[in-house]
Amino acid sequence: MIISIGGSTSDASRESVRALVDTGALLALSRRKDQHHARAIAIAERHLGAGGQFVGTTLILAEFHSHLLYLRGPTEARVAIAALLEDPVHEWLPVSRDLEREAVDRWLARFSDQEFSLIDAVSFEVMRRNKLTHAFAFDRHFEIAGFELLG
Repeated sequence: MIISIGGSTSDASRESVRALVDTGALLALSRRKDQHHARAIAIAERHLGAGGQFVGTTLILAEFHSHLLYLRGPTEARVAIAALLEDPVHEWLPVSRDLEREAVDRWLARFSDQEFSLIDAVSFEVMRRNKLTHAFAFDRHFEIAGFELLG
């Protein structure tokens, strides 16, 4: 199972190229049969090779864990999550009540015609707050919300 592609970049250089990582990208990296697997590997290699870092929320991590429980079972799911938590190229941000409220008000209300999940909305708000312009994702929700996709 491929989750990340290690790099030896410094913390300072990673800070300049941070991108939000979405559940779909994590799944694509971890599943050879995923339709986006080869593209996900190429995007991750390019981003990390340029000194990049991935930022995600604990909601994304929980959603990924849930998928892995179903696809691979509890042992592989636990091992994958533990590896992501220890991987220095991934930063996992906690989700506060304030962040959830702001995500609902700023994103779900504003884009009420869209089928954005709460996880999407929280991701958009994290991107806004952290001035992240790019997401490692394979769905168009990020573009609809005004962000760019890596790739």
